[in-house]
This record gives sequence, C-alpha cells and structure tokens, in this order.
Amino acid sequence: MKAALEYMKGQGVLVEILDTRWRGLTVHDEPEFGMPMQDMFFSVQRVEGLSFPVLYMVNALLHSGVVNQHQLTPDFFGLLRSERDAVNVAALTRLLAGKFQEFDVCPRLKNAQDWAARKPKLLGLHSRRKVGADYNAEMRRLVITPTGAYCMPPQVERSNRVIRHYQHEADRFLRVTFMDEGKQRLNTSAMNLYVAPVVKDMMPNLFQQQKTTVYRRVQTILTEGFQMCGRKYSFLASSSNQLRSRSTWFFAEDTITTIASIREWMGQFPSNNIAKHTARMGLCFTSTYPTVTIQQDEMEFLQDVNHNEYNFSDGIGKITPKLALEVAKKLPLTDNYVPSAFQIRFAGFKGVVAVWPGENEETRLLSLRPSMKKFESDHYVFEVVSWTKVQPAFLNRQIITLLSTLGVPDSVFRQMQNAMLHNLDRILTHSDVASEVVRTCCPEHGSTAGLMLSAGFSPANEPHLRAMLLAIRSSLMQGLLEKERISVPKGRWLVGCLDELGILEHGQCFIRASAPSVNKHFLRHSPIFPSASKRAMAIVGTVVIAKNPCLHPGDVRILEAVDVPELHHLVDCLVFPRKGDRPHANEASGSDLDGDIFFVTWDERLVPPGKRSMPPMDYSPAEAIQLLREVLPHDIIDFYLENMVSDNLGRISNAHVVHADRSNSGAMDEKCIQLAELAAIAVDSLKTGKIVTMPTYLRPTEYPDFMGKEDAISYKSEKILGELYRSIKEAYGSDLVSQGTSTSDDLTYDMDLEVPGASDFLEDAWQCKCSYEEQLNALLSQYGVRTEAELVIGEAWSLTGDNKKRDYETQERLNDLYFQLHQEYRSIFEGNAEISMEKKNLVYETKASAWYQVTYHPNWIQRSREMPPRFSFPWIAVDYLAKIKARKTAKSFYR
Repeated sequence: MKAALEYMKGQGVLVEILDTRWRGLTVHDEPEFGMPMQDMFFSVQRVEGLSFPVLYMVNALLHSGVVNQHQLTPDFFGLLRSERDAVNVAALTRLLAGKFQEFDVCPRLKNAQDWAARKPKLLGLHSRRKVGADYNAEMRRLVITPTGAYCMPPQVERSNRVIRHYQHEADRFLRVTFMDEGKQRLNTSAMNLYVAPVVKDMMPNLFQQQKTTVYRRVQTILTEGFQMCGRKYSFLASSSNQLRSRSTWFFAEDTITTIASIREWMGQFPSNNIAKHTARMGLCFTSTYPTVTIQQDEMEFLQDVNHNEYNFSDGIGKITPKLALEVAKKLPLTDNYVPSAFQIRFAGFKGVVAVWPGENEETRLLSLRPSMKKFESDHYVFEVVSWTKVQPAFLNRQIITLLSTLGVPDSVFRQMQNAMLHNLDRILTHSDVASEVVRTCCPEHGSTAGLMLSAGFSPANEPHLRAMLLAIRSSLMQGLLEKERISVPKGRWLVGCLDELGILEHGQCFIRASAPSVNKHFLRHSPIFPSASKRAMAIVGTVVIAKNPCLHPGDVRILEAVDVPELHHLVDCLVFPRKGDRPHANEASGSDLDGDIFFVTWDERLVPPGKRSMPPMDYSPAEAIQLLREVLPHDIIDFYLENMVSDNLGRISNAHVVHADRSNSGAMDEKCIQLAELAAIAVDSLKTGKIVTMPTYLRPTEYPDFMGKEDAISYKSEKILGELYRSIKEAYGSDLVSQGTSTSDDLTYDMDLEVPGASDFLEDAWQCKCSYEEQLNALLSQYGVRTEAELVIGEAWSLTGDNKKRDYETQERLNDLYFQLHQEYRSIFEGNAEISMEKKNLVYETKASAWYQVTYHPNWIQRSREMPPRFSFPWIAVDYLAKIKARKTAKSFYR
C-alpha cells in the first residue's frame, strides 16, 4: 500500500491519508478457499465390502448433489453390501439420472435395486460394457474445479491402444479434466494473476511470474496426484487435443502395473525434446478402431518426396486393396464399402494411407514413409482413427473473411445464406426439401430421417421424424448465427492425399466426390433396399481450397481440378501433385498430408476475381527447444502447465476477426498479418515448445456484434459478417430454434407398420424399450440435452449447463456415446445370427413391428404414462420399418 501511495504521488496525484488507522491494512492477493490445499476434494475413500465400481458411483452421487455425506449411513452401505455389483451399479446409475436431491435415500436405493434386479438384460448390458466391442471400453472421467471435483458416470467410449492392452486394469485409468466452477473450459486468466499495468510499473520484479491459487492447485494435483476411492492416482500422459481441452490421463498404480511400466510399453519417445516427447506419447491415447495385425514381411518403406527443402509426401503412405478390404471389414461400415484412405496409428507411425491398386493388388502390403514415423514401438495392430466419407462443406467466419478480402462480392454470401434459410423454413412442409437438407447437410447422422422420408413417412404425422427435422433445422440455424456456417452444396471437406504417379502438374489437383447417400451409412446386415453402386463424379475446373485455421489471405489456394482416370479410385480425397516449388498443402495454412481435412468448393461464385492465389505465408516451423539431458516426468508436467497458462490461439483468432472487421483492408491489414504469423507459431507450440504472447497493441478493446461477446464492449459491424448476422436475428428473433418435443397425447399410430406375428415379440420388446430409455435418459440428463432427436442426428444444439459452449470434444463424445447405445440395441434386435437369409427379413420385420407397437400403440402408451415420452427406440430398426412402409405405400398406390 505504501508503495502504491508513493507511486501515485510520483505521478502528480494529490494523496491525502484521511484515517491513519488504515495504514496497516493487509491486502491479500486473492481469497482463500476455506479448504486445506492437501484436501484436493472430498470423496468417500474406503468402505469395507464395496468394490471400486460401486464406490465410484457413490462418489458420483455425492458430487452431483443427489445425496450428501450425512446420508451415507451404515444402513445405506448395508443395502449396497446386500446386492451384487451389477445390481448396485445399475441402481446407483438410475438414482444419478434423476438429478434430484434424495431426502430419504435408503428407500429410494432399495427401490432402485429391486428395479435393477428385475432387469436381467440391463444387467447383462452393464457387465458387457466393461469390455464392450473390440474398440470400446468403459471410461471414467473426473472433472476437477478450483474448489471441488465431480465423478462422472462411466460411459462406453471408443478406446485406445493403451486401454486395450491393459484392459484387465482399465478401471484404474481415469481421464481428468480441469474446468472452472461453471464446468466450462478453464481459462488462462484463472491461472495467471492479473496485475494492472500501473502496479507492474511500481513493482516489476515482484509480478513477473505471479500465479493464482487455481494454478497451484492444478500444479499440485499433477505433481503429487490425489486419493480417490481408496486409490492413489498419478499423472500418466496427455495428448495434444487433451492438452487444448485441459484434459489428461491419470492412473492408479498397483503392485504389477506402474506409470513407468506403462510408458515403457508405449514405446521410445524423443529423448531431449519435451514438446515432441509429450505429443508423441499422447498419440498412444488417440481413440482408434483396432483392425488387423501387420507382420514385418507385409510392410515396406517408401522414400519421402523431398525437393526445395519441402516434403511433398509428409504423412502419407499406401495400402493395397486386399489389405484395405480386410481393414474395412473390421470397421462399422456397410458391406463392400472400402474407403479410399484411412487415417491411422500403427506402431510408432502416424498419418494417412491411401488405397493404391496395381501390381500388388492381391498382396497384403502396407507402405510407409519416414515422415510418418514419430517414435519406436512394437505395437503392430493397424489402428484406424477415421476414413474418407462424404463430409458436406460449410463456410465459416474465417473463410468468409478471407474470400471477402480477396474480392468475392458480398451479394454471393447473402444469396447462399438466403437459399439455405429458404430450405430450412420449408423443412417440415416439403418432403423433397427435407430430403435435400438431410442429404447435403448431415448425410452421416441424418440417415434415419433420410430413410424415413424416402419410405414415405411424413413429419406431419410422425413425431420422431418431425423432431429430428426440427433438431436439424435448429442446429443449422444456430450454426449460421454463431459461426456463419453457410452450406456449400458444391463443396466438400476432403482428406489430403498425394498423386503417387506424378501425373498432376503444379497448380492442379484431382477430386472425385461421392454423392451423399443415406443407404451406405447403415451397418452391415441391414440393407433397406438392394445396394446401389456408389455414385461419384470427377470435378473439373477452378476450385478454391483452404484449411482451418486460415487467417492469412495466402491460405486460400486456387487450383485447377482435372480429370485423371488413373486416379479415379481415390474418392472423397483431395489429391495434390508431387511437383512444384512448394506443396500446395503447405501453402494452405502450413498443412501436411497426415490427416488434415481441407475445405474445397467448385462453386464459381466463390472463386475470387482473377482466379489467382495470393503469395502464401512462410510456415517454416520454429526451432524446437532442446534439452541437454533426457526428458523427465516432471518436464512433461511443467510443459502441460506452461501451455495451460499460455494458450493464446483462441485469443489471437478472435483478435484477427476484430481487426479484419475494423479495417478497410480486411485480412490484408498489417495487424491481421501479424496475428496470422502469431497464430502459426501458436498452432505449432505443442510440437516446438515455443510459447507465443499476443502484444498489448493487438488486443481488441471492443468486439463486433456478430461475435456475441456479451461481457465486452460491442459495436455494430458494417461488413458482410455483421450484415449476415443481423439479417438472421432480425428475421427470426426468438423463433431461431424450435424445441421439437412431442407428447403421447397427439401421437398418431401408423397401422401400416403392423405385421402378423408381432404379438410374439411384444413383451420382450417392452423390456428392451425400458432398458434402452433408461440409458437414453441418463445421457440426456448428464449432458443437459433437451431432446432425444438431437442425440440421434448427432447435433446436440441445446447443450446446457456444463456443456453450454458445445465444444467439439463434448459433441464428439456425445456422438460416440449414442452410437454405442444404438449399437448395443441393434445387436439385441438382430439377436440370433444363425437364422437363414430367407427367414431373416421376415423375422426382423416382425420384430421391428413389435418394437414400433410398444412405443406407439395406445395400449402400450398407457402403460408408459409415468415415463417421459421417447420415440427413438423402434427406429433403431428403421431399415426394416422403412421396408414395411414402402411396401404398403406401393400397394395403396397401385390399388
């Protein structure tokens, strides 16, 4: 205080101490939390006779507020000891799904146990979920906030190679996420003590590295671990994506498996580069689909294509058609569909392999390049992260900003947005328009709605179809308002690949895009109609490509797409030439071919005048920081913490939006160019260890209205982004999104879906429906999703509470979770796989009719009056219901 007063006097400010009693005032840097730092959070540690899965669920109830610690009486624990684990886990999950505080918990627990004991199928599902399919595992997640922690209910998710190898100890792995008290992403400002510039001037040395109590809490947890459910959890590793989302893996060691032994099994990582060591260790935790094992004699190594100090083949390899077919059969794909390329993890290799027919067509061969090798590993299972498929293209703020800067007229963006809005307004009244929206905007997750429309169901009298279409509309409308996600029908997001034959010239590319189709997204054994050959067309003419993030005008590349018959086998890929002074992928935001997805459009309206690209930015990576010794475990933790407090990519990107909007030069403004350069360093920081700081003069003091920064000073944007934003706000107002909920009172029962013999399956169908909806309701409750339709279509636009920001990780997790739930009950539906093909259609159609009746028939609705109305259950068998409907519709047409 004295120093502050002296400083003020030095600045010419009249200072008068009116009350000398305050001269001894003590100023705390920040408030205390009222909890000793050694107690990281409260949890029930040990209870005799209770297993870890049960104790974990008790803590989940406690942390969610359903029960409090005073209600955990001997009677409560006695009830748990009296039942087997499967019943207890199911019962506690049921209590947790209620989300309401229990005042008399013992009777409620007993009722839940009795309910679970009567559900043998549900208990069977719970026991199977521990192992799941080859690529699934039951995962547990702990959210840690500045003052507490929350055990999240276990969920079946796609696993990784580490979890699969240690599957018998899978419950000792814990994914920890650091969040703020609102369970939002923990901001860097919570980690750094903000010091006013005036105070920094007074005491520059004191506030150089000042950190908050929140930072020290995270640091302590990472370095010392924590106790939970009687186990000591310690930091294990973190992937690059996890680091950005403030997540990491912890493990509870036992006498056999330790942190050190797991790391040793994972492989040998770069020894003196912390950033690469951390990132490459994290590759082992990528969620993947394990497929086939590759033998040493089934591998070959290709040379990278290097010239002009650039690597044109960075991250890309090859796979023969025979091996690709074997891999495809292990993936959740339709029969006979083999993707053109796979993003993979294999041993210590990372990247993409494209299918190349030729002299080795009947050989099982994998061809890899040195640029794909990231570390040493003996793990020879071929793991797939993703594969080529139809991915509809959408504009976004960054792409619109760059295209506008390059001269694309504002009228083009207005026309495209208006056309999209026109279709969305008619989605419930015009089936052909609804089909087009589903096909072009969400072909993967909208396949249920697409099949229902094609079979003749109408949103006017089918509530689940109506709800799905409303959810699609609401999601797309929200995307328009928040991100300017304008649909580009003449466009795709495509995986980058290489022309291995050397046919393409510099400035050219090859694109063969498949037409969106709902049929091919169904799992094998469930064709709705005889499968049609996959339609695909080769694009010829000028195309525009970009890759997010794209901030520099040179990130937009204008190429000439040509038709090359020798490359026709590469579908849904963007094939780049191996010729030229510099790789076109590198010109676009410094990309490579190890899995990057590129925005591509052949819409002539979006091609900038002159059809020439601006000079690209130099994306030469900064020199990585090297240690003079080997990387130690504490180095990894320090690197994690340093990135948490210095994560500025989001701020840099937002600042770029502001300066481009303010300047007449748009993205060519000098400040925008500086921010693009800073963003490039920030993107690579997890590989190089270079931390970037945004200078004060580049930090915005006010934001355009379309950014929706409610807690900041806002101004009316006069550019196209502001115009597009306000046109939606003014036209739709509160009608922007629709709830799309239905009640059983206005339900229409479709007699067309009755099939003789369905009565034999009704009671079994009812039991399945109850079990399915228990799990569905738990998902809806946990993530705060309003409608089941949002889960089904994979666009949970209404996420609330903990997940309000709808970050990519949460959406992906939700999609995976519902996919697993759908898969579980699809397997139950198909039941006995031994029946002959002739009987299969008849049996499955009869069973599908039973599933429909227990959901829609008035008698069964009356039986489920106490349950929330849910309609998605029978549509797990949508292909068979669609067959029944299409056949009945055709008969009535020809009468």
